[in-house]
Amino acid sequence: MPVRVIKSCFNFVLSVFFITYAFLPLSEASLTPIEISEGKREASSSGSWFNSLTKYREHLVEEYGTEFAFLVNYTQQIIIKSIRDQGKIRGVGYLNLEIEQRLWPGTATFIELESDKGRGVDQFISTFSGCNTNSGEDIDFYIPEFYIEQNLFTERISLSVGKLDLSDWFDGNLVAESGDTQFLSCALINSLTIPFPAKGLGARIEFKPYEWIYFESGASTARASSTKTGLSDGFNSVFFVNEIGLSPKIGSLKGNYRFIFHMNHEKLERIGGEGERSEDFGYGISFDQEIAKGITLFLRYGHADERVRDIKHFWSFGGQIIEPIPGRKFDCLGVGVARSIMGKDYREASEEEAARSETIYEVYYSYNLNSFLILTPNLQIVTNPNADKAAETALVCGLRFLLSF
Repeated sequence: MPVRVIKSCFNFVLSVFFITYAFLPLSEASLTPIEISEGKREASSSGSWFNSLTKYREHLVEEYGTEFAFLVNYTQQIIIKSIRDQGKIRGVGYLNLEIEQRLWPGTATFIELESDKGRGVDQFISTFSGCNTNSGEDIDFYIPEFYIEQNLFTERISLSVGKLDLSDWFDGNLVAESGDTQFLSCALINSLTIPFPAKGLGARIEFKPYEWIYFESGASTARASSTKTGLSDGFNSVFFVNEIGLSPKIGSLKGNYRFIFHMNHEKLERIGGEGERSEDFGYGISFDQEIAKGITLFLRYGHADERVRDIKHFWSFGGQIIEPIPGRKFDCLGVGVARSIMGKDYREASEEEAARSETIYEVYYSYNLNSFLILTPNLQIVTNPNADKAAETALVCGLRFLLSF
């Protein structure tokens, strides 16, 4: 192993040890990834500052209808194996403050304030899957979401309008939907065949006649920019998405089965540059099913128009285990694999360089240090990066720190 790789690994491990040691003396109560994704929090032991904060937040909700959540996500990744960038380390981090203000019964406004730092190892390894879904540009401050939500008829109908992210509601999955608490790769957060826009002007409506079924539709600006208000390009293009969801229960085992249909109405250049298309269609599914207590599997599939989209077929599969180590009831082990199968037009345009698919394998262990800090080591293997037959298999190791309260 080259000296620079050994040195990089040593610095990586040393940083992990230092940060872990610095936070260990904190309180011992924990949060599971599922509870965080559903907005549920466990109270820490009585007398702790976290418990006092929880009570203060409850007071704000009861007295003023105001609720807030603060999150700090920092992920450090190292390229263990790659044809050119072996041994390189990069981090990605962001701070997010979300505030919910209830206006009148059934109505609330939501606003997020965020700051992003770092492009991570994705600046070195070109992939369709992405090694970190939070990779981006350095932005000191912006408002990614600001919308109003109205619930009617005892929440059987829900309407949201404003600057929003449709992927918060569509193509969800209990096991694979959060880059904060679950997988890191974009390919294991959403289907890569659904061209979800950046956070921009949009609306969504949900009708849930019964607890076990719902119908949902949404639309937003297809060419949105998360860092802009969206007013200037709000009517230039539109992304439409519809979803039907079923939530059957077999005994005590729960499942969720989502069927998704989407259309993008904007001018798109055909693969290979031979003309344009004004719209394209696609469909997909997103399933998760509990098969035993604490064990849940997931499956996604997506299909896109290969004339304008690089990826024609996409699928991902995996699962998670809650309490993988006896006694660690708030820990979680997740394993997943995702494959992007390139369309015929893309392969022909790329000639011999294009592979039939790019595959990413990912495993993580979510270790709850205390009430508000989760430590998640992560390992990724990418074969045929960027759908290139000649590209060497990449191996990336990472560690994510999630601070939330």
